[in-house]
Amino acid sequence: MANEAIRRAEERFVPRFGRRDPPPRPAMAARAQRLMPVAQQRSLAGRYAWWVKALSLTAFAWAFLGWLNDAWLFQFDNPLWLNRYTEYVIILAFGVWRITAEKNPYTRRRLMILVGNVAVLWWLIPWAFPFIEPHIGYLAGLPAFPSLHTPGTLTFLLVLGAVFLFGRRVICGWNCPCVAVREVVGFPFRHADHVPRGQWAWRLRHLKWIWFALYLGAMWAMTRPSNNLTAGYLGFFAMVVVLPYFVTMLLSPWIGNRGYCRYLCPYGATFGLLNKVGMFRIDYHAESCIQCGKCEKVCDMGIPVWEMGAAHGGKVDTTECMGCGRCITECPSQSLTFRDVRHLPWPTLRQDRDHLLRRTDWKLPSTRWRAAGFALALSAALGGAAYYATQVGTLGELPSRLGALCGLPISSW
Repeated sequence: MANEAIRRAEERFVPRFGRRDPPPRPAMAARAQRLMPVAQQRSLAGRYAWWVKALSLTAFAWAFLGWLNDAWLFQFDNPLWLNRYTEYVIILAFGVWRITAEKNPYTRRRLMILVGNVAVLWWLIPWAFPFIEPHIGYLAGLPAFPSLHTPGTLTFLLVLGAVFLFGRRVICGWNCPCVAVREVVGFPFRHADHVPRGQWAWRLRHLKWIWFALYLGAMWAMTRPSNNLTAGYLGFFAMVVVLPYFVTMLLSPWIGNRGYCRYLCPYGATFGLLNKVGMFRIDYHAESCIQCGKCEKVCDMGIPVWEMGAAHGGKVDTTECMGCGRCITECPSQSLTFRDVRHLPWPTLRQDRDHLLRRTDWKLPSTRWRAAGFALALSAALGGAAYYATQVGTLGELPSRLGALCGLPISSW
């Protein structure tokens, strides 16, 4: 049945005069067809002009320079335009451009949430209203909210639970600045010309387990008393994570916009493990699949989606999936569906392409209510941070240790 569907699809593209190849076009016309307008972006990535790529690389370099200035150079008194928050300002600026250019409504909605979270939770609150969040054990520096990459903090523990229930999409797809900067600034490098594909590129994903092993050491060090060993190891770990993080941005023309996420990110590996043991996965329905391969072409993580689903009894539960939903919303036969904890109370729920796209329909009251709820939640977080920032040093300050918050006799591990 699938082969017959493919044959009919191929026949639709055969010209009536019997040739499978279209008539040759002039060189200039062919080049014009290959380039995407800067005001358009779609799931199946297109080629962009050189100046768009140059602009993206300049933004990447600017973010790197901001971090260098904040960590080592200390020039200009670390202003917003050249410090560690510069990256988040760049995400907001490029995010507006990227959201307006996106043609996939589900991806547009995801980008709006992603950019909104980065702007409020990662930039405005730590920069304008910093406060200490509850944590367990010794930390190299006092954590400001949110510290979901820092083991032992309240947000880290909450995110682990959320990822177990809903998969990596709750963080990697919807609330991670590491992903956001590559989504909105690195979008010109999503084309196949830049993204490594094939079996060898898929095998390279195991490299990140080296960084994950180093992260386990950091978890141990952060929950031990401060000494030369723990402080030295955390400094080493910071360098081996941060430097590749920024260098891979500049290597985007050769390794794609998600090279760091695919091969080096220890946090993605941590959350990805919960993809395997948790309640999230993608279901593959072989009976309706036409094996067009579009799901694999739109996946920035290089996952062989339908092949994995066919080989694993209809389950795509890899640690690599960050839940962007491109494969599902672009599947022409609706052969892919999300599955998570919501299927326990609603076993007949089918999160396929129509379901996801329906949640972006502004004509539906439910869509408008969800958007209002998201805006209200960010406003409440900003207002709460403003309150706690004024209570620093008083009894109103959030307790610095999670044990104290829970009423447990925990001082350090």
